[in-house]
Amino acid sequence: MSSAKDPGKSPLGVYVHFPWCLKKCPYCDFLSIARERGSLPHQAYASAVLAELSRRREALGSRRLESVFFGGGTPSLWEPAELGRVLRGVLLAFEPEADVEVTVECNPTSFDAERARALMDVGVNRVSIGVQSLSEERLQFLGRLHDASGGLRAVEAAVRAGVPRVSADLIFGVAGQSPDEAAQEARALADLGLEHVSAYALTIEPGTQFGALARRGKLPLATDDRVAECFLAVDDALTDVGFEHYEISNYCRGGARARHNVGYWVGNEYLGLGTGAWGTWRTVRAGRQRYKNTSIPERYLSEDWDRADVHVTGPLVSAIELIDDETALRERLLLSLRLAEGIDLDAACRDLDVDPFTPERVRSIERLVAHGRLVRDGGILRIPKSAWLYADGTIAELF
Repeated sequence: MSSAKDPGKSPLGVYVHFPWCLKKCPYCDFLSIARERGSLPHQAYASAVLAELSRRREALGSRRLESVFFGGGTPSLWEPAELGRVLRGVLLAFEPEADVEVTVECNPTSFDAERARALMDVGVNRVSIGVQSLSEERLQFLGRLHDASGGLRAVEAAVRAGVPRVSADLIFGVAGQSPDEAAQEARALADLGLEHVSAYALTIEPGTQFGALARRGKLPLATDDRVAECFLAVDDALTDVGFEHYEISNYCRGGARARHNVGYWVGNEYLGLGTGAWGTWRTVRAGRQRYKNTSIPERYLSEDWDRADVHVTGPLVSAIELIDDETALRERLLLSLRLAEGIDLDAACRDLDVDPFTPERVRSIERLVAHGRLVRDGGILRIPKSAWLYADGTIAELF
């Protein structure tokens, strides 16, 4: 592993945030700003992202580029030629792996076979489609603009167009959904021939429309028991047809894991570009740090990136946080224990120069192992699949 003092040619993921969408979903707590399709600044935004890349590139040194992820918002609204211009800039800035993964998040309302082919033409080899549900009633509740058939058509279009890797998102645990219905939706997607499914329980975040309704007691919610039943039903449905449940919310077949997300979970560095983007990197000068770009698109577009100092807070960089080794270890526990194989704490110790087996943590590990909520094999810790429903509490105890 690379030393924290000298990152060397360590693996890197690049995340590019496209902040606009056609409508803000009531459950969404990501930076997404509703805007009409015809008013999107396709070219100007691509130029601003490339200017930011140029400023940040010099601080990173040599890196092996493993993945590029265009998230949002709705990046499938971005004109493929401009998205491709950004992608070319990223690939030229680093040393891409031969099989570098390039993902674009897509919504059914802005994705079809023509858009799929256009994205592949500029170098995209993976799409992640926000299907969310195959129930008209639940789609309406979730504030989605597409209907059930539109979600299915989008996935079918990606598969027919020959996108090398196709993923779809599902939300389960919505009030009124039965476990059988959750399983049926998962099976329907699997039958379309995609390689990856992300299945998330509906989470109510404080800063969302749903959060405001929940505080007033006006949002119908599924019970914790029903959410757990739906989780298990989706697991059964997908594993029965050959999917690997490799992370608490993610399934793949044929080894088609989401490499960019795996990079987050194992603690790799990632460069965040675009309005509201977060990044976490290590530099020889500053060590390990996390930064956040301005959340205001107009400011991101209007400021002069050519003269910007990206190493200090200001109009373009809203936050910078230095990350010490103990904090980095806690974050790695938080994320890596979501993976089926867990975390190698001995390797983390070498990478972070910190002792993960403190007396307090060892006592917590022994207690969790005794209760069947954790498995320890030497320096490797993992949460058994039977205890994934309690993962948040397990991880918290290790903190």
